[in-house]
Amino acid sequence: MNKGLRRTNRVVSRALATVGLGLCILASTAACGFGGGQPVMAADTTELAPRDVAAKVPVTATVEAATVTALTTHLTGPVTALNVKVGQRVEAGQVVAVLDTSGVQREIDAQRAQQISADVAAQNQLEQAQQAYQQSSDAMQRGLNPQVTQAEAALRQADGQLQEATAVFEQRKKAVAAGLDSTLLTQAQGVDSARRDALTAALESVRGNHGIFQSGMAQDDAVQPLLSKLEADERFRGAKHNLSAAQKAYDAALNDTDADLAAKQRAVAQAFDAKAEAAVGLEVAKLAAQQQLDSQAAAVQQAQRGVQAAQAAAGQSIAQLEVDVASGQVRAPIAGVVAEVAVKQGQTPTGYLLSVADPNRLVLRASVKELDSAKMKPGDAVSFTTPGTGAKKFKGRVLDVSSVAETQPAADGASAQAARPEFPVEIEVLGDTEGLKIGGTAKAQITTESAKDVLAVPREAVVDENGSYSVYALRPKDDGDKFEVVKTPVKVGLVSDSDVVVEGVEKGTRVLNKPAEYRERVGATVTLVEEQE
Repeated sequence: MNKGLRRTNRVVSRALATVGLGLCILASTAACGFGGGQPVMAADTTELAPRDVAAKVPVTATVEAATVTALTTHLTGPVTALNVKVGQRVEAGQVVAVLDTSGVQREIDAQRAQQISADVAAQNQLEQAQQAYQQSSDAMQRGLNPQVTQAEAALRQADGQLQEATAVFEQRKKAVAAGLDSTLLTQAQGVDSARRDALTAALESVRGNHGIFQSGMAQDDAVQPLLSKLEADERFRGAKHNLSAAQKAYDAALNDTDADLAAKQRAVAQAFDAKAEAAVGLEVAKLAAQQQLDSQAAAVQQAQRGVQAAQAAAGQSIAQLEVDVASGQVRAPIAGVVAEVAVKQGQTPTGYLLSVADPNRLVLRASVKELDSAKMKPGDAVSFTTPGTGAKKFKGRVLDVSSVAETQPAADGASAQAARPEFPVEIEVLGDTEGLKIGGTAKAQITTESAKDVLAVPREAVVDENGSYSVYALRPKDDGDKFEVVKTPVKVGLVSDSDVVVEGVEKGTRVLNKPAEYRERVGATVTLVEEQE
């Protein structure tokens, strides 16, 4: 019952009560008699019957799209065409704006010219590397590598000198009949074996450690002494030690036989050392030549990768610029309506162009007081109306109640909380959305609590005495039209804007809506008077 109706009932009640009292005074008939009670208007009471009660919070909200997609650009050209306006429907992929991309196109042309020049330079470098490799490979296959050729000549010369020294030694040995001595023969064989072992160890050491010889072969002059570089190899040191021991023993034995023969054997030993040095030099020269060939092959591969990398880098850069040219036509990412346009034709945008909203899923956004926000929770039912749709009611439900208050810009441009903080609430619109307009306002009722089939009285009918609650009720007396005013303790439950759910009274009980007027009349007998038409 609204307040205006309550005031009307109060006036009527008082008038009828006055009339009734006057009649009682003027007539002492059975109509009022001495056993009669003061009248109470039925409209001033509430007859309890089970009904539904809901606690609601009224809010003012704004209708918005749940999904709003912003269109931005990193291009710096001006807007040459703007094909939409706010509120216009667009389809996904529709061109909504066009930006000037002539500067980007010039950059593409410049990069393509640079790419051609870079390709030529890289190709020349590749051809030079291929030519150098081919020349070295041909020289290697034909035996014309200068270092190898020089080392082979040195080895031939050393081998000839060794053969010559050996022939002189053998001739002297025959002259003195030293070859008939079995001991000398055994020692000679031991020396020969030690020499072979030493040469083999030297060559294997070179093959296993050819890196230490690169500096020695980097010069264009004759092969430098290389055997000294092999001292770090343990096997070579052992073979050299064995050769030295065998040589000394053999030399001593020969010296006992013939001093000249011993001298000629030492000449053979020196010639062998020279040959060993030359053999090592040749091996190093071959390894160096092969390494040079491998290095040139690697240079060819590197040059090929350089050509490919340059082409890929240039292609990627140009491809990105071509994407920029294509992005000069700004297209709607989704089907919807244009929610905002931030640029004008001819302007140079600073990033943001416009936004497109999806009208198929709408939400309400509102701000509520801190006390009201504590009552709300996701899932609460919502009903609302809008100015544009009149009395038509729409449905929704609470999606989110923020736990952080809204901030407002301060005078210095910073953010600051308001003196009375408000908390954002988001509401999902359910069902029919016909007639709703994005950006429009809505009057919403959020149901925060509800109860079904309960007994409830008007809020003003409940008496609060320091936390103890009661109502003033009419208890029927023996005769049907007489009632006794009684004070009945109750337990209160859900409280809405107008009603309070109570326990402790029965269905059908009549409760006085204005208990203050009957505080002094508890126990009195009253008569219930129906409103006269």
